[in-house]
Amino acid sequence: MIQQSPLRSMLLILAITATSSCSVMRETDKLEYAYAEGLQHRKLVLSIPDGYQSESHHRDENGVLIRTFHYKDGAEFFIACKDKELNPVIAVERTSATLSDLKKSMGEEGSGKHSNGTNWRRTVRDCFIIGYDYVEPDRAKLFDQAIHSLKVRRA
Repeated sequence: MIQQSPLRSMLLILAITATSSCSVMRETDKLEYAYAEGLQHRKLVLSIPDGYQSESHHRDENGVLIRTFHYKDGAEFFIACKDKELNPVIAVERTSATLSDLKKSMGEEGSGKHSNGTNWRRTVRDCFIIGYDYVEPDRAKLFDQAIHSLKVRRA
């Protein structure tokens, strides 16, 4: 039988801890959303809850560009902005009219429950509304963590 040294035992424990912490960290995917506001180029960086089945992009009748991540259980995570142009990056304008159009399309900022018991949330950051719909109560914390991960960086 091979005798284990204290150093070898400690390395084994560290390896197990590192492996298990990587699986915990994998609960979300990172998204970097490049945009321009005036002459400033920025990136909106946030985590997307893991497990989405598909992604869609569309523009509604108010000119709001919506990127939605769809989950198997019916949950949706989205990011929306009203852009002026798409080349080379999304260009946004921070005005009350823009925010009004976003809220008209996506709903008011806040959180609550749908009639079927699922959760919704809307958060405004700069010229974006980030949120989710139809999230089961036991998964809402994961979706909230994704919203809290939101950061704006210079590009």
